[in-house]
Amino acid sequence: MTPELHRCPTCGASLSLEQLRGTNCPFCHTVFPHHARAVEHAALVNQVMAQQYQQAGYGGPPPQIQAQYGAPPPQPYNPYGNVGNQIEQSLARSAKITAFVLIAIVGMMVLLGAVIAIVFMTQ
Repeated sequence: MTPELHRCPTCGASLSLEQLRGTNCPFCHTVFPHHARAVEHAALVNQVMAQQYQQAGYGGPPPQIQAQYGAPPPQPYNPYGNVGNQIEQSLARSAKITAFVLIAIVGMMVLLGAVIAIVFMTQ
């Protein structure tokens, strides 16, 4: 089976599928139309994402899509910051509140017991 050959739209050279996957023609060095279109799409997506981030009021720069054919997906941006640190702070605050409420309840029970003991002692 012979591999199917494709032609360069500019110089007409026969290209294999592997050569066609590149960014430009190896003979005339003209950028392939599909690669140029992917670069245009990446620029448009970056512009739309920047507008959405500005409208939403997120801090920091929006993620950027690389203008490469077969670019890796962008890393997600976390608008909430360091979530692990926030969870630790929340747990510490909850422990302090729980200890305060527990001490207050025990103190009230002791005070109520003292009042009851004083009332019974005076009778």
